[in-house]
Amino acid sequence: MASASPHTSPFARRIKWWRQLRFRAALAMIGLSLLVTGALFVTNYVLGRAELLNQFQMRVETIAGTGAVALRGEDLAVIEFQLDYLTDEFQQARDILEAIRTRNELNEQEIYILRPVDEADPFETEFVVMTAAEPYIANRYRIREANRQAYLQALRGGGVSSTDIYESDVGEWISGYAPIRDEAGDIVAVLEVDQQVQRYDRALREKLLIEALVTGAALLVAMMAVLFLAGRLTDGIERLAVAMKRFERGETNVQLELKSQDEIAAMAETFNSMAYSVGEKLKLLPFVSRFTASAVEKSRYLENWLEGHEVEAAVLVTDVRGFTRSSADMAPAELLRRLNDLLALQTEVVHAHGGDVDKFMGDSVLAVFSGGGDALERAVRCACELMSRVQKQTHEWPQGWALGAAVNHGKVVVGAVGSTARRDYTVIGDVVNQAAHLCGAAGAWELLLPPTHWVRLPPELQAYFPAEVPVKTKHREDAVMMRTHQRCGITQTPW
Repeated sequence: MASASPHTSPFARRIKWWRQLRFRAALAMIGLSLLVTGALFVTNYVLGRAELLNQFQMRVETIAGTGAVALRGEDLAVIEFQLDYLTDEFQQARDILEAIRTRNELNEQEIYILRPVDEADPFETEFVVMTAAEPYIANRYRIREANRQAYLQALRGGGVSSTDIYESDVGEWISGYAPIRDEAGDIVAVLEVDQQVQRYDRALREKLLIEALVTGAALLVAMMAVLFLAGRLTDGIERLAVAMKRFERGETNVQLELKSQDEIAAMAETFNSMAYSVGEKLKLLPFVSRFTASAVEKSRYLENWLEGHEVEAAVLVTDVRGFTRSSADMAPAELLRRLNDLLALQTEVVHAHGGDVDKFMGDSVLAVFSGGGDALERAVRCACELMSRVQKQTHEWPQGWALGAAVNHGKVVVGAVGSTARRDYTVIGDVVNQAAHLCGAAGAWELLLPPTHWVRLPPELQAYFPAEVPVKTKHREDAVMMRTHQRCGITQTPW
């Protein structure tokens, strides 16, 4: 079984060779070339056959016409019986026919003189003069059906004519006829010249052989050109497919260069522009929350996806204690590196509990947990794990950073906030504001939670909040009784 070329790309080698565009394009072009050359060959054959037939008809007409002019009708009048071959008139006529026969390479049976024997039936004739060694004067011969029109044109019309190809007992023939006149101008006999089609076929075969050789050479050159063009065509498409596959795997900086100036090159240029544009947009993906990405995906089938709508969700807000103080003492690069480490850790934990980081606000994190009735529980478990893992990561840091957090639950408004030039797809509302205020009131390594939400937690999580304390939040005059997470050690976990 044939296989793909070793120079074919791995992408193309995964496709069966008979399904590859390279093979199909080459097959189609070769088929078209064969069709065109075959049509030309058949056309040349038909035209060549007609041309040769015309040449042979002209040949027998020319031989008969020139021969008939050299013969005397008066000489033929004395030739009536078999023994008349001894007369001078017969010998003179025979010598003329022999000279014509020799000059035109005819055989003894291909030139002779006929004379009608019945005025009522002109097709009933007898032989008068022939070139055969044994003369057969007065032998009867009836003109065959296929020859009668040409024969009558010579006998009664006085013109030189010829037949089409006809078949006899000894092969296929073409015959020419010319009238023989006496001194008075009357037609007394007809000179018939026959040409066996075997010669015609031989000449036709020679002509067709030459044409076949020329056509074959042209076809070979065309096939080489076809294979070259098919390779050029499919190479560009294949390279474009490979580039698209690389782009699909995440190589957003892939660019394709083609030296051609055709439509494939235009497609490659369009692909390069698209890849560059998408690559630039993908660079912004880390700056977009999964919450926002999910909303954008819904825009494919939701016309009002930017409009605000209410959903029930849990909101977790965290803040790094001591960050503002450290920012004045630390080098900017070190400060940013430490902060990014903490934010990356928090993002990992939030995603692990099915939440999404809605935004980073400096050293603060706003996370949203939606979907299902366990959103509040997932948010609290996430916050507890954050306390433990962040404390473990920072306990050796000289900055003395700590984490404060708060969880709230309820109806939030989800939608696009901003202008047409710059928008955030985020959550807003009193539940979010209260969570932010509670986070601001939380101490180091403390998690604040409204008592109304605490009662909805499973016992093992309720036990993780040992005290109820009054908390006065910003913008609220009344003190709110909250359950607060104890200051936890490095090894403490909520379960």
